[in-house]
Amino acid sequence: MSEISSAGFPKAARLLGLVGLLVLFAALRWNSYDAPLIRDEGEYAYAARLLLHGHVPYEQCFVQKPPMIIYSYALAELLAPRVFWLPRVLAGLCVAVSTGLLGYIAHKEFGPGVAIPAMWLVTPMVLLPGLEQFTANTEMFMLLPMMGVVALYVYARHSNNGGGWIWFAAGSLSAIALCYKYTVIPLLAGLFAFWSWEEFQTRRNLASLGKHWLSALSGLVLGLAATLGFFLIHDGGKSLWEWTVVFNRFYLASGAFGLASFLNRLHLFWNAWWILFLLPVSLIIWRERRVWFWIGLFLVAGLTTAASVYGHYYITIMPFWALLGAVALRRLARLIPFSATGQARTIPLLVCLVVVLLCLTDIPWLTRTKKDFVAGKLRTPFLESEAVAKRVAELTTPEDYVFVAGSEPQILYYSQRFSATRFVAVYPLMIPSPMAQRYQWDAIHDLQEHPPTIIVLVQLNASWLKHVNSPPDFLNYLMGILQVEYELLGGYVIEEQSGQWTEPLSSSDNDHASLLLFKRRQF
Repeated sequence: MSEISSAGFPKAARLLGLVGLLVLFAALRWNSYDAPLIRDEGEYAYAARLLLHGHVPYEQCFVQKPPMIIYSYALAELLAPRVFWLPRVLAGLCVAVSTGLLGYIAHKEFGPGVAIPAMWLVTPMVLLPGLEQFTANTEMFMLLPMMGVVALYVYARHSNNGGGWIWFAAGSLSAIALCYKYTVIPLLAGLFAFWSWEEFQTRRNLASLGKHWLSALSGLVLGLAATLGFFLIHDGGKSLWEWTVVFNRFYLASGAFGLASFLNRLHLFWNAWWILFLLPVSLIIWRERRVWFWIGLFLVAGLTTAASVYGHYYITIMPFWALLGAVALRRLARLIPFSATGQARTIPLLVCLVVVLLCLTDIPWLTRTKKDFVAGKLRTPFLESEAVAKRVAELTTPEDYVFVAGSEPQILYYSQRFSATRFVAVYPLMIPSPMAQRYQWDAIHDLQEHPPTIIVLVQLNASWLKHVNSPPDFLNYLMGILQVEYELLGGYVIEEQSGQWTEPLSSSDNDHASLLLFKRRQF
């Protein structure tokens, strides 16, 4: 008989569980890691390329997120230039380490039998039902510093070592998490507030708590200075503030956030993961030590989603949801009248059953080839962007400017060309805001100042987000110069489920082309 370890599982079962976890982790990503870039990834990759060429993102390109995501993509570019899928590998490593931190937290907080189940549950959950989130988005990277802060709190609580260095490290990691995405603020604020309350209840020493807060603030300030310093030096952070704060305020009002979006997302989760809604009910009926704190943290983490219709906003709640599910599974196993050895076998069986239920919507995608996965998951214009970018690179030199009339900066990254305007996405020009008119005039001025050799026109509404009250100036100007100063060379013609580059285009092909390529005339 295998020796029962302190983790509540036979040693052999623990090893098998960890090996199986690695297999599951790889199986969920094997056919998607090198799928074509989506527009968010293109935005980050292009900004990283600008940074590595000595230019200043935010000042010279539209980026909605704080700079840590740019640094992450820049690191990938340094490690393997022009390997567009490497950020997904780095994001996967961040998720893997975060999963290990979740296991540590689960073991420290709830003892034997929870760590490995929590790690198994969270592995498919971060990708969302149907492998919806396979891209290298901001939240995948942010999980690591976010879970690092939570792990430091747990370490301090269980080691009775709440020294200043722990608070300093927590403050530094908080700065990194914030510089991935500001939406993490409610979670960090809630955690530090409770941590401070516990510290005061334990020590009854305001002076000691004040020193710890000073350490945390020092780490936070130094972390923010290291992350934001480059941009603060150039323009005082004006451009960064404008894109990541001011513009995002109006973006939040664009219709993708709110109660209706949240209920829609909740409905999708219920249809695929109903078991995860039912499991925590047992924790309310049968009280577990410390479970109410983690329920509270889970609810606070829900604020980080901004009630978005977009799935990747919900990645930050998955570790806490998985932890509660794992605790509930142990509670259910304890209700079964087995011996200690029998219970150690019951928990893995329950975990396997739940993971299978979680993966039911994933299995159809796991069994597809890479080509079929891409065809089923990605829509136009992501599929054809690389082919169009190849033609752009053939028609231009690295010194020539290119303009993508749409919100598809992945074309700029694929072609390794620079945009004629900082508006590598036209969303800021179209989303109604007090700045939209000025942004359109700025874009017109940029195109006049740096006439692009090539203009790629995206003929898809999703790439423009045009509203009824969007200012018409930019589109009028664009269509005017395309008729007079540019000639149509070709386009990517969509034919049912596939498409192809066509050059020259017939008049009938124009209506079926997702991307049109125009070349500046020689006068």
